[in-house]
Amino acid sequence: MLDLFLNIIETPAIVLGLVAMLGLILQRKNFGQIFSGTLKTALGMLVLSAGSALIVTEITPFVDLFSKVFNLSGFATSSEAVVGAMQTAVPVIASTSSLVMAIGFLVNIVLARISPLKYIFLTGHMMWILSVAIAFSLYVGGFSESMIIIIGSVLQGACMVTLPAIAQPLVRKVTGGDAIAIGHLTTLGTVPSAYIGGLLGDKSKSAEDLKLPEYLEFFKDTSVSVSIVIGVFYLLVVIMAGPSVVADYAGETNYIVFGILKALGFTSGILILLQGVRMFLGELVPAFKGISDKLVPGAIPALDVPALFGFAPNSLMIGFVSAVVGMLIGMFVSSVAFGAVPLVSIIGAFFTGGVAGIMGNATGGRRGAIISGVIYGFLLIVGSAFLSTLFDLAAYGATGVGHDCLDVMVIMTLMKQPWVGIVVILVAFAVMCVVQSRNKKNNFSER
Repeated sequence: MLDLFLNIIETPAIVLGLVAMLGLILQRKNFGQIFSGTLKTALGMLVLSAGSALIVTEITPFVDLFSKVFNLSGFATSSEAVVGAMQTAVPVIASTSSLVMAIGFLVNIVLARISPLKYIFLTGHMMWILSVAIAFSLYVGGFSESMIIIIGSVLQGACMVTLPAIAQPLVRKVTGGDAIAIGHLTTLGTVPSAYIGGLLGDKSKSAEDLKLPEYLEFFKDTSVSVSIVIGVFYLLVVIMAGPSVVADYAGETNYIVFGILKALGFTSGILILLQGVRMFLGELVPAFKGISDKLVPGAIPALDVPALFGFAPNSLMIGFVSAVVGMLIGMFVSSVAFGAVPLVSIIGAFFTGGVAGIMGNATGGRRGAIISGVIYGFLLIVGSAFLSTLFDLAAYGATGVGHDCLDVMVIMTLMKQPWVGIVVILVAFAVMCVVQSRNKKNNFSER
């Protein structure tokens, strides 16, 4: 039963489908509406996942060629790879983190019910990464298995309501309301970056209102602008690598044609992803009203970052490109400061650097999007390098990889002194509860 429960909450399509079903049942919808809403929500998430998978597949050769062209050596950044390796290498971490994830999800629901932080964290792979990071930190800190499970579950649940609450003011600026929140482990990177972008930017000049000459109007089409940006990146790299090197990836296909096709494939992934976002949000948000009204009053679903992509596609691309620049700067600084070189994460730059750009545009317009993306990319690389000096991840099976989730980096740094980390996380939860309560009172008094 535990394996069944874990497999369910680790599968976003099933989780969101069940959430939609529960919401529709609580609203007393008829069987047809419940079945349709559940199925469409799950299908929308699967479409989104298919788009994400295609993006990763199409950009992977670029990442490899980029490292070869610029003769980069260091470690890759992938939190999924780190926690997967740890669970394989250390049975205690595998068993305790599974329970932390399962019980922590229930703690999340309870806290959403009884506290002012009404966020229900629904991003399965982020829940998994967080649970392993917490279990690992407590394990290294010398805690027993039972204490890892008990303390870890409380910390997991507290983080899963606190992090969406921190990001929500910016999500509200982007979406115009509180229908959704963001449940992702990059909040402590994207949010500060966006606020700095707001201080240095100009909110009156939004990236979404770019005025282009008539002959360049086609750039406003997401599919065209993404194709051109990625196409330029890909063509530069394949030309610099040369046909013999690219042949290892392209086979019999001409290396220039290979670069063009990969860029177009990446764009196709974006379009599929956006269609999935529209599909599952269109079903999930109305269905979630049942949970919000009956089970956890005022509940807000905290979703994966692609949920924001459709709100500001221009800012997404600006954040992506800017994050790559910030990562390159971060590589140089990391090599000097820490003697460690995390490699540029193109996937991280797109998915979360893009969100930094979206939030930066909401606070500081075009300039804010650029600044936010650069800062976020820099923080991701430098943070990963710093964490590698605190923990010997290779000793726990994670050889040649480092974390790329900034929230995990912060949590693990705090948990280097476990009781300090525990206190800070719980205090952060309490502070956000107070802030949320005050905001509600202020809003009520204004009305």
